[in-house]
Amino acid sequence: MGLRTNTVITLENQEKYIILNETMYGGTKYFLVMGVDENKDIIPNKVKIIEEIIDGNDVFVNPVTDPELIIILTRILKSQL
Repeated sequence: MGLRTNTVITLENQEKYIILNETMYGGTKYFLVMGVDENKDIIPNKVKIIEEIIDGNDVFVNPVTDPELIIILTRILKSQL
């Protein structure tokens, strides 16, 4: 099924993030996410761009770490807000 905006995801390390925006780039879906606490209050300094990986019925995410890709995706995601 995949990820959707305005939903909260929990990573393996138990950190929670809300999905704010999504975009397709190079055939891959990327999401802008912001950390949330136990009360689902936003943590403003916890922002990431993640890549969605779908393997059968499983959905995985990887943080984007390539600085050039982060710049490109940030421009795209900001233009969509």
